[in-house]
Amino acid sequence: MQNVCTPLCFSQTQTLTLKPERLNVQAKGFFIVEVIDNRSVTSNIGKIWSRPQPLTAVLQGGTAPAIETFLRRHFNPSKTDSLTPIILVIKELQISETLTPPAKVSGTIKMNLAFETYREGKRVVLTAGSAATTYTRAGIAPEDIIEPQIRRMLESELKGFSKWYAQSVNISDVFVRNVTLILEDDTFVPPSSKAADTLVYYNPDRPLTWQDFQGAPSVFTRWAAQVFTSFGFEARSTVKNRTLELHVKTKVWIDKTISWVRPDAKNDYVLDHEQLHFDVTRLTAERFRRKLKTMTFSVEDFSSEIQYQYIEYYRLHSQLQQQYDDETNHGINRDMQASWAQKVRDELRSYGIIPSKTKLSLPPKQ
Repeated sequence: MQNVCTPLCFSQTQTLTLKPERLNVQAKGFFIVEVIDNRSVTSNIGKIWSRPQPLTAVLQGGTAPAIETFLRRHFNPSKTDSLTPIILVIKELQISETLTPPAKVSGTIKMNLAFETYREGKRVVLTAGSAATTYTRAGIAPEDIIEPQIRRMLESELKGFSKWYAQSVNISDVFVRNVTLILEDDTFVPPSSKAADTLVYYNPDRPLTWQDFQGAPSVFTRWAAQVFTSFGFEARSTVKNRTLELHVKTKVWIDKTISWVRPDAKNDYVLDHEQLHFDVTRLTAERFRRKLKTMTFSVEDFSSEIQYQYIEYYRLHSQLQQQYDDETNHGINRDMQASWAQKVRDELRSYGIIPSKTKLSLPPKQ
């Protein structure tokens, strides 16, 4: 018995081969490292007419491999070691043709491409573009009109991306290669009108006065006075020439509304003890700044890295304040008070910070 094979036994496809011609666009600063086909159907690029029936159009070797090989040979620079790797993602590449009697074919090609890169091993979306073109052919082989159109559309999308990349590479944090720390002057932070009513920022030229102690004295302690100090930081970033400039400014302050003094304890000695609490806070903030200067920040995690250091130094700040009060017995031990004042203010001077001059008297009677 003879086997009979219908036309369905044969592969009804039309293979298109991208011609080996250099694109009329140059990749500057980047190269296409990979082409990924994200279409729902990746086995072909649509239907084309070839009498007596439509054929399935395919790129030779597969859509993504064909375009990747073409771009590697006819678009990418010869040396790519120092360039940004770009992933080209095919969102849409579709040919659709309609037969118009008696012998014309109308066609449409749609292309939608996305561009991504790798950052810390993860894909990051950069930008996307789309294009579409129509054509009419009669007596022209499909590959003679479709293949040039695909190359021109690909060239157009790459030109668009090249322009976007040139405009973005030096200012976008996506392309940042390193982080540079810039410590801004924090000798004096001008308070806002609202903060001026409650906060006093540290300034060597502006020592504390008793007018800064506006809170009600505590009824649960026998001490003469208490100052509430703290420190924080502000950080902002800018990108220049693929370097993220991390601007950091520390702020040291007291809160006037909860700092207090007993009416009978307002003398220079007590005031200097409280001033040294303020100096200790300023010293801790300076140590925090010095620590940041020794660090190399990662592009991905600089924010959490600086926050971690702040928490560590804020913990140190609390420990130093407690140690200061314990060793001086809240200022009653005059010798230890003098020793702490010497150490703290000498270290501040070593950082170029000249502490405020104060007049000392004997410690108050308890």
